[in-house]
Order: sequence, then structure tokens, then C-alpha cells
Amino acid sequence: MKSALVIGYGQIGSEIASQLTTAGIHVAVATRSAPAAVAVTAAAGQGSTAPAYADHANGTDRTNRANGATIARVQADASDPEQLLEAAAGSDVIFACVHAPYDSRVWAQVLPHLDKTIMDAAAELGIPVIFPESVYAFAGTPGPVTESSPFAPVEEKGRIRQQLMEARLEHPATSASVVAGDLLGTTAQPQTSVVRMCITAPISKGRRAIVPARSDVAHGITVIEDLAAAMIGAAQLLEDVPAGTHRLLIAPSSNPTLGEIAEFTHEHLGTRPRRPLSLPRWTTRAAGIFERSMHELNRLAPIWYSPCVIEPGPFAEDLGTTDWREGVRQML
Repeated sequence: MKSALVIGYGQIGSEIASQLTTAGIHVAVATRSAPAAVAVTAAAGQGSTAPAYADHANGTDRTNRANGATIARVQADASDPEQLLEAAAGSDVIFACVHAPYDSRVWAQVLPHLDKTIMDAAAELGIPVIFPESVYAFAGTPGPVTESSPFAPVEEKGRIRQQLMEARLEHPATSASVVAGDLLGTTAQPQTSVVRMCITAPISKGRRAIVPARSDVAHGITVIEDLAAAMIGAAQLLEDVPAGTHRLLIAPSSNPTLGEIAEFTHEHLGTRPRRPLSLPRWTTRAAGIFERSMHELNRLAPIWYSPCVIEPGPFAEDLGTTDWREGVRQML
């Protein structure tokens, strides 16, 4: 792998781009809109196509000084086949880290077409595409989630995730879906990291942690840097496989309770330990009448009010697992 296209520059895409450039791999990052004060390369029909390399801090070239690898910002809509093909031209792999708002109705409308457009581009260019994946399609699994677990969705988001993975299996593109638990780490965003939103952020502000879950059951956790490393490892794993291969892999993960995470947060900050307040399920059901994200969260009760254990296989064991406590430290 000498070059890669990363679609999306959020909590996962930014970490993948960082790890790739550290390894000396040139990265193009495709985003639909140009971030403020950041130069981008215009996509087809949108102006100049001269390359521009940007750093969030100052708009200058973002370069890994040790090896000269760069991150090029490319303005392109991943749902537009022509723009995506132009953005991916010359890349050896696509990392599909783009998503949609946390609403199953939007997912049903947006994600199947988005996935297909990305896989069509990968198939046409003869390169693999790597997707991050959640445990939603396995939420009803009675035991640990493994790489051989059958699909067991319990609500619409899980059924959509199942449909996406089944479509990847049938598509002629070579692909991998890398399953992760709830995310911790430097780039974890409050709106997508329940641990950050409900535990580390309030405790760091002197408030009590309040979780829409049981705090005494195991809950699958993945540090973002491990998910990024696993997605990069998946791309390397697919380099010599037959076209059309799809692999379901599990990123390095661990299974602390939310209570243990809160306890460690207090310990790290030197504050008086307080057990998280565990909200009964009816509270998110009631809140869901007015707030869509609470409605969606409530539908996934099995992964919040019962043990949700992730059991990585040999692929993850070869990569090694970052202690979840380090992920908490990063967020603090």
C-alpha cells in the first residue's frame, strides 16, 4: 500500500489518516464540503484540480516530517460516482469512514446507495474498500459477538447494518467490515461516544455520570487507534485475495462495565468516586417521544441493559489491544 483514500474525516477517518502518514503512506481525504480555513483539491466540475495539502491548524502542507507522507484534502461527494472515482484514482485502498445522522429513517434512505457507490468505485478501480462496523446487527446475540456470529438484529438500525454487510458479501468489490464496540480515544466525539458524553465529560466537570444503561454489566469497548490499526490491517489482509472477497473482522476490544469506566475516571482525576446513575429503560422511551436519538438508543436496549461482550479473534490478537483505561486517559 503506497496511497489511500479516506472518505470522511471524523473520529475514525482522522485517526486512520494519521496512522497511514506515520507509516509513509500518502493519503487523500475526501469530504463533501471544504472545512473552514482548510485548502482542498476541487473535484470534477468544481474548479481547479491542482493538488493542495492542508493542516487544520494553519492551512499549510500537512506532512509527516520523518518520511514526507502527506494528507491531501479532496472536496468530493461520496454518493456521486464520478466525483468518487476521480477522488480514488491512484489509490491502493479506500477507507469508507463516512456516515449519516443517528436516525434509522435516514440510514435506510442514505446508506445503501452510499455503500453501493463506494463499492462500485472500488470494483471499477480494482482496489479493496474497508468499512468500520458496529455491533448493531448482532444486538440479539445471546453470547459474545465473534467473527462467526450469525446476524441477530433487534431493531431497524441493526437490520440496516445487516443488509449493508450482506450487500458487501454479494458485491464484486473486495471489502472488509471491521466490527468495533463503543469508541474511546483522543478523537472520540461526544455526539457519537456514549462514554465521553455520559461518563468522562460530566465527571470532568464535577457532575455525576448518568448512563442510559446498566452500569454493572460487561460492555464492548474499542479504542479508536485500535480500530484504525485494524482497518489498515484489514486492507493489508485483502491485498492478495480473489476479487469479490468480503471479510468480517473484529477490532481489538475489551469488555469493562460502565461502572468500572466511571470509577477509573474518578481515580484518574482524583475526585470522590460516585457510582453512575443508571437510568431505567422507560426514561429513554419517554425521552424518545421528543428526541429522535433517545428513541434510537432505546430500541437498542439489549446492548445497554444486558451484557454486550465482544470476543476478538486471531486477527485482533495479532494486532494487540490498547488498555481501555488508556482510551479514557486520552479523552480526559
